Amino acid sequence: MSQNTSHDNNPFPYWPARLLILSMLLLAFGLLVHPLGDPDVFIHLRDGRYWVENKLHVGQDPFGYTIPDKPIEKVEVLFRIGIYLAYQIGGYSLLTIGKALAMTAAFLFVGILIYRRWQNLGVVWILLAAALLAPMQRIFPERPYVATYLLLPWLLLLLDDYRRSEARQENTVFRHLWIIPVCIIPWANLHPGFTVFLGFLGVHVLEHAFQFWRTQDVLFRRKALRLALIGGLSFLAGAFNPIGFSVYSFVLQTTSSHDFMKFLTEWAPPTFSREPVFFLLLGAVWVVQLLAVRRLRLSDLLPMAVFSYLAVKSYRNIPLFLISALPPFADHLSFLWHKYFPALHLKAFWRSRILCIGAGLTFSVLIWATITGYAFRLGLIPGMYPGKALAWLLDHPLRGRLLTHDIWGGYTGWMTEGRIQVFIDGRFPLFGEKLYSDYRKMIWGDPHLCLSLLDFYHIQGLLVSPKNEIRLYQQLWNSKNWALVYWDDVASLYVRKSKDNQSLLEPFQYFAVDPKHNPYFNPGNPELALQESRRAAEINPDSFLPWFFAAELSLRLGRKTEAHNYFMEVLKRAPGHVGSLHNLGVMAWQEQNYHDAERYLRKVLKHPVSPQLAGRSCYMLALVVKMDRSRKKEAIAWARRALKNIPGWKEAEALLQELTFNTPLQ
Repeated sequence: MSQNTSHDNNPFPYWPARLLILSMLLLAFGLLVHPLGDPDVFIHLRDGRYWVENKLHVGQDPFGYTIPDKPIEKVEVLFRIGIYLAYQIGGYSLLTIGKALAMTAAFLFVGILIYRRWQNLGVVWILLAAALLAPMQRIFPERPYVATYLLLPWLLLLLDDYRRSEARQENTVFRHLWIIPVCIIPWANLHPGFTVFLGFLGVHVLEHAFQFWRTQDVLFRRKALRLALIGGLSFLAGAFNPIGFSVYSFVLQTTSSHDFMKFLTEWAPPTFSREPVFFLLLGAVWVVQLLAVRRLRLSDLLPMAVFSYLAVKSYRNIPLFLISALPPFADHLSFLWHKYFPALHLKAFWRSRILCIGAGLTFSVLIWATITGYAFRLGLIPGMYPGKALAWLLDHPLRGRLLTHDIWGGYTGWMTEGRIQVFIDGRFPLFGEKLYSDYRKMIWGDPHLCLSLLDFYHIQGLLVSPKNEIRLYQQLWNSKNWALVYWDDVASLYVRKSKDNQSLLEPFQYFAVDPKHNPYFNPGNPELALQESRRAAEINPDSFLPWFFAAELSLRLGRKTEAHNYFMEVLKRAPGHVGSLHNLGVMAWQEQNYHDAERYLRKVLKHPVSPQLAGRSCYMLALVVKMDRSRKKEAIAWARRALKNIPGWKEAEALLQELTFNTPLQ
């Protein structure tokens, strides 16, 4: 088949083109610099530190307390060591910046692949923007597959050079292909995704073999044989890793179907509501392929079909779909455009201005994203990991296994340097489906099996978050074998009542308050609950939740001044805490301080809140505003909003009837 070359022979203006390319890369880099939050990052950091500290002499997995005598996982060793050394140099910020640089380079390589098919920077700009939006940034963490996203398009450029080469160029271009087996060696130690590239190589071999069979041109036979040689050497190079040829069986085992994978976010299928750009792009790609079906190449069609299917099954594969689909998509778009609009060309004058406008828009988006906090964000996602709880736990060691959410498992092992026996982390294939099923029953509070499974697996402590279902806390509250010893805004720590944990139980046990239970305190002993909330506030002076509980309990006990002071302490630590703002608004209204009441209640409605809280705040605003007779219509509007949020609320209906007694309803 003939190669596609651009029909746009007029070169683009130099500086506007460079400006557009720079703006695209800066925007991609800025959006990719976002807080580190992927839980598996900490597993890699933990293991990397262990490999470095033991000078690569490792055997059994020191973190698999649940399944002893298991050998340590040796795939991706180079990535684990590298990410740990990078952390040693620059902390979490360097990990995020390094990831962003690698992914920006990957976008550049994909852009070059697209530009080779249609030399139109406007098209490249649009397709790269779609590529950035398609997975909504959810699968670009500091993980090993970043190496695949970077190296795959770069090596595909080498394959594309060889495919395009003519007889007089072939030997020169072929010499560049020897880079491929050399690159496979580090790639195989960074991520098993190098096997994807071997698939691309195989498809190119088949395509050249088919072309030879079809045309009997010896050039195609030579290309097929040479690519087969490179493929064979690359296959052998992939075995230069700690597990040798077993890396190939590891890939098959990991990608095979497991029941528990349906619970893993990265293996979940994308949905139109969350990834609309991906589905629109997927549909557009295949519509264009059908319109240009006679121009399809096997080296384009087969990878595109495979990764379209895999991307629909799991959004983790969306980037591989983009890498395989966007270049042929641009190729066929170019063909259709010049077939149906052959005379439509822009003069250089207008091209220059369009490129400048595109660059200006891109820079504007980057500035807006930076100001609003969507770009150039470093550190950890606030409130996602129990750093304070683990620091406390290191000062007050737990004897025995600690059960925590799998998202926190790797982080706990990393932060505690393996000194705490974490029951499970995110390595589910290692633990197996039976153990994972039991883990879910424990962590989500199965009413029939939760407590018995905790006994069966000899769990001594539970570090759980507010995201757990209330059933778990109900089980622990009603059990006589478990006690709460620590809590803050992010996590609660429960320990088994046993002799081994007496050092934690005697000075730290909470008897009357449980922040995640409903209700969160023992109604029969509010004074003790208030004392325990104050104690938690002293232990965690930066946490707002103990202050909020103390404030609500003081309010229940009629100590309004004390409650007001506690609510103000909450707002110092969490300025947008809607519960405190609402309570302060109600207290100000009761004290006839209508100005402050309105100010606090309006702040509540500036935040996303539940319909119940929004309805109550609107009702209180109606009460406040109606005190000023000139604002009667506004008071009616607030009362109607209260009923809209809480339909059938009798108090709001009575208030609305009172306000509209002399005002006709519209």
